Amino acid sequence: MANKLVTTIHMYNWFLKLIAAALLITLGIVLIWIDIDQLIEASVGVVIAVYAIIRLVPFVRTQKSDLIKTINIIEITLNILVAAIFILGAFFTEEGLGAVFGYMLAGVLLVRGMVHFYGLSDGAESGDHVSYFFHIAAIVVASFIFSRGFQASDLVILLAILAFLGAAYSAFDGYNEYNRYRRYKTVETTDQPSAEDQMPTGIQAPSKKDEEKDRDQPIS
Repeated sequence: MANKLVTTIHMYNWFLKLIAAALLITLGIVLIWIDIDQLIEASVGVVIAVYAIIRLVPFVRTQKSDLIKTINIIEITLNILVAAIFILGAFFTEEGLGAVFGYMLAGVLLVRGMVHFYGLSDGAESGDHVSYFFHIAAIVVASFIFSRGFQASDLVILLAILAFLGAAYSAFDGYNEYNRYRRYKTVETTDQPSAEDQMPTGIQAPSKKDEEKDRDQPIS
């Protein structure tokens, strides 16, 4: 039963991806045409909070160095506090946090990059190319924000572009999934066994001559 449910969900995965594409397009349009700085601040706060909470338990369980574990727990705690400020500030201030939002976000990025590279230098963490360039980018972006300033409104265009790119990817992937779904349905229809194919092995379907002989025989 469970396998059948999973197969059905996978078969109609294309529909979910097309819905996701439509929602992302709507989000992109909303971001461009509506002044939603406070909503962006709250959304960034939610992202930071979710990222911090997801990291907490697995990191504590797998990290062997007590020093690195303590540093990361402090960082995660600070991230949750910053996320709470972003979310509460968006709902309880009239114009959002303004420039404070940028500086606090830069602090989160800078600390994340420094903690990551400290763990690598200490040998307590293993890195890869993706995480390496991500944390380099985090430090560069944080430095840029500290030097130039940053507000939630500056994120609108970037988030809109990401929304449209995500929509394009989901739509393209959904289109491919739908093509596979249609091919599957076509093969399923053409492969339906005929009446003769359903006869048990060793039993032949009666031919027309046999049927005519049966009709010509007298009924006793």
